[in-house]
Amino acid sequence: MGEPYPNFRRAQREGGPYRPSRRRRSAPSKPWSAVDIVAAALTVGAITFLATPTLQSVWRTTTMSSAQIEATEASVYYAGCNEARAAGAAPIYRGSPGYRPEMDGDGDGIACEPHR
Repeated sequence: MGEPYPNFRRAQREGGPYRPSRRRRSAPSKPWSAVDIVAAALTVGAITFLATPTLQSVWRTTTMSSAQIEATEASVYYAGCNEARAAGAAPIYRGSPGYRPEMDGDGDGIACEPHR
């Protein structure tokens, strides 16, 4: 009859079958260069610049009651988008003075938006 665990001594000597494998360490990442930092800052700035009007509109409409929103929107009246553009008010966001759902063709909360 042989040994019940023939590889027991070898497993003890080598650290056992459940020892974590010896993986090669990855090369350390290089530090960010000035160009990388400037590119990241410009990207964050551009995203912030583009998202600010929408975020302001959402904040304004969520903090106001529906009566306040209706009163604000009705405080200024533009007959159409051409008149709003001539007044320099376009695009008009939901909750802003002069906004009307009739002027918002796609229903996204932005009236008189420029067409591309």
